[in-house]
Amino acid sequence: MLATLRTRRIPRPSTALVVAFAALFTALGGTSYAALKITGANVANGTLTGADVHNRSLGAKEHKLDSIGGAQVKEASLGTVPSAAKSSDADALGGIAASGYMTTKTRAYEANMSAIAEFSSGAVVGTLSDVQPGTYVVTAKLTYDNDGVSEQESCTLHVPGTDDTTTFTPGAAETETITLQEAMSSNAVFSPTVTCTSDGNDDTQGTGSIIAVRLD
Repeated sequence: MLATLRTRRIPRPSTALVVAFAALFTALGGTSYAALKITGANVANGTLTGADVHNRSLGAKEHKLDSIGGAQVKEASLGTVPSAAKSSDADALGGIAASGYMTTKTRAYEANMSAIAEFSSGAVVGTLSDVQPGTYVVTAKLTYDNDGVSEQESCTLHVPGTDDTTTFTPGAAETETITLQEAMSSNAVFSPTVTCTSDGNDDTQGTGSIIAVRLD
C-alpha cells in the first residue's frame, strides 16, 4: 500500500484547462485595469508638471479661452510683426489732408470811416473792402450831423443778401449816432458799404467804423 502511494503521480493539466485559466486571468486583469483607470479626480491639484506632458501634445482646445496672458509669453521668442502697408489717404480725414484742417482764416475785418462834410444824398460814407467769402456779422457805426432843417434821414448798410436801413429824424443842427448790423453769407469776395441820405449840407463827424466778424 505504501509503495502504491509513492508511485502515484499528479496528472498534468490538459491543454484546454491551461487555455481556460489563461483566458480567466486575462479577463480578470482587464477588469482590474478598467476599475483602476486614472481620471482627473485621482490627480491632486498642482502635482502634474511639464515633465508629465508630452511636448506639443496640447492644442487650442486644451486651453480655456482668454486664459493665456502676456505674463505667460516669453517676449524674446516672438518674431517681428510685419509692418502694415500705409494707405495713400492714411493722413486724410474725410478725404481732406490734415493740412486742410490747419488753414488759417481771418476772423475779423475792419475799416474806419473818416468825417465827410456836406455829402450829397445817397453818397457812400464808408467802405470795408475785400472781405473773404464766408458767414459774417457786419456792423457799422457813425455819427450823423444834421446841419439843415429838421427832416427825416436814413443810413443803409449794404451787404450781400438783405441790407440794413435805419431811419431817423434829427433836429436842426443836431447829431445822431447810427448803428447798423446784418448777419449774412457770401460765396464770393464782397465789400460792405454805408450810404446815407442828405439835403446836401449834412455831415458825418468823428471816426466811424465798419467791422465784419466771421462766424464759420
